[in-house]
Formats: sequence, C-alpha cells, structure tokens
Amino acid sequence: MKDDGTRDKLQRLLNEAPRREVQRHEKYVILSDLHMGDGGRNDDFLHNGYLCLEALQEYYLKKDYILILNGDIEELLRNPRPAIRKAWKAMYALFERFKADGRLIWLRGNHEILPSKAGDPEYNDHFDGESLLLETEHGRIFVFHGHQAGIANSGRYNGLIGWSLRFFANFLGIGNRTIAHDSEKKFKLEKAIYEFSRQEGLVSIIGHTHRPLFESLSKKESLGIRIERMCRDYTRADDSRRIAIRRTIRSLKADFLDTKTPEHHLSTSVYGKIPVPCVFNAGCAVGKRGLTTLEIKNGKIGLVFWSTLGRSRLPSAYNEYKPSLCYGTDSFRTILRRESLDYVFSRIELLGKG
Repeated sequence: MKDDGTRDKLQRLLNEAPRREVQRHEKYVILSDLHMGDGGRNDDFLHNGYLCLEALQEYYLKKDYILILNGDIEELLRNPRPAIRKAWKAMYALFERFKADGRLIWLRGNHEILPSKAGDPEYNDHFDGESLLLETEHGRIFVFHGHQAGIANSGRYNGLIGWSLRFFANFLGIGNRTIAHDSEKKFKLEKAIYEFSRQEGLVSIIGHTHRPLFESLSKKESLGIRIERMCRDYTRADDSRRIAIRRTIRSLKADFLDTKTPEHHLSTSVYGKIPVPCVFNAGCAVGKRGLTTLEIKNGKIGLVFWSTLGRSRLPSAYNEYKPSLCYGTDSFRTILRRESLDYVFSRIELLGKG
C-alpha cells in the first residue's frame, strides 16, 4: 500500500471499532447506501424504497436478523433530516422496531457527515460510530462504510460538497444511482482497503462504491464463476434440470455481456492474479434492477439480490443455492453467491500475507 496515510487511518479505525462477538444463533444483514432523500424528483431511494421496506419488514425483521446500516442511509448532503424523516416515515418506524429489539447498528457514511452539525444531537445521536468489528469463531470481520480510505470523501470537504449538491446537482437532476465501474478513484480506494485487509488477515465489509463485491470479485467476475459452475452442473443433471440450467445460463450470459468491464480488471490489476477473498461490498439500494445485501448466518456469508419479476430475470431463473422466494407483495429474494466463513478465512490464511 502506498504510504499516503491511508493505512494509518484504517488502522486507527480498526483499533477504535467496538467489538461484538458473533453468537452461533445470530443472523446479520448488512445494508448500505440507501441515500434516502426528501421524496422529490432527486430522491434516489424512490426507485427501490418500497422494495427495501418489504425486504426489511417481511423477511429480515420477522426472521430475527440484526440489521447493520453501513453508511449513507440518509442523503444529508442534499436534504435536511426533518424532510427525509417526513418522506420516509415507514422506514424510520421500521428502524425503530429493530432498535427496540436491540437489533440495529447504524454506522456513519460520508453523506451523513455534516461539519456544521457536529454538535447537534439531532443529527448525531442515532449513529453507533464509524466502524464495527465482528468477532466470529472463524476470524474477524471489519465493517465500515469505506470512504475512510479516500480523501475527497472523508468528510473534510463536505461543506463545499453539500453546497454543490444542493444548488447544482439537485437543480440539474444529477443523482447517486450511477455505479462507478470506471472510476480510477474507486479502484484506488478498493485497492487500499484490499491491501490493508490482506495484511491484517481479516474480512472487510464496505459500501460507498455502490458496487457489490463478493470474495474481492466484482459482479462480472462472479457471473463468470456462476456460469462456469452451472456448465459443470449441466453435465450431471437430468433432462428436466438441464432445461432449467440452459434457460438460466442464457439469462446470466445476457447479464454478463450487458455488464461493463472496467478498463482495469479487478482480479488482475487491483488484487493480483490470485485474489484473496478479504473484501466484500453490500452494494447499494439505489440500483436500477433492485438492491443487494450481505447476509451472515449459520457460519456462512451470502450476497443476496432483491428485485421484482418485472425488473429482473434472476428471480425466475434456476438458482443453484435455493429457489427465489417472494416476500410481501412482489419482492423476490435471490442468493447470488454464498460461501462458508471457514473456507473464506482459510483462503485468507493460505493466500494472504507473503
């Protein structure tokens, strides 16, 4: 890692992180980057607001998950909190239900840092800090938003950034929904977090870039792995299952070809030829086709996609892990990737340092 002070910042963040021992019966869901606004035309959360509400209410709350909000839940750089609370009363009521059961952890993101409100309890009291260290029987999981590895998004310039967003971006209708596949700054940030995590021998779970990562791999790389795995399943499947697998491979192949490939491929240019599975990203709740979450339960970690049949082919496709199920009115939960934490940390130990 380049000696620009980033490692020291991440080390301090890790040292100051509250520790929480994960019990075997506990289930966690990590959600980031909702960017809840005032309900107007520039509110990026409008697109998936009802979907997110159903996922939390009909699945995660009822199934006793601990909810970790990993930053940028509120779009405070664009909107005052009273306006956000008024627009999203149902979401705040749901957060309160998790909190009442002792099942809510809210970490601060860069869009929730307001220098002018530093001493205002209305804007600060509901945050549980900037980071969290989950201690499992397999290894340590470091949860933080991710902006801490950058400079421009560290919060230092949020006064100017907030002014620009309110008076220019809002006026021009520029939102936060674009996933930054091509941003060199995002790659540098991910690389810094990756190198720190690899050297520390831990798993980092971030948000911030809006791009889901599983075992340090991007969506396109994960799609390629899934397609290859299904091709192997096809050779030993019966005729009826082969029909389902063929249909799904066509769907995944179309998604693969539709997904932009960054100029610098993650597994070769950022992480090295053998990626160490030490960085995960919960993605965001402002995606075009749906939202993604990370789930930790029963000694496994999974990347989960929530969508509707009208917006995505995945819920109706063959699922190698578990069939996609509907919760609420039209909210489908699809497991995209899932792996045991024991296997993840074994690979970190074997492939990490050195």
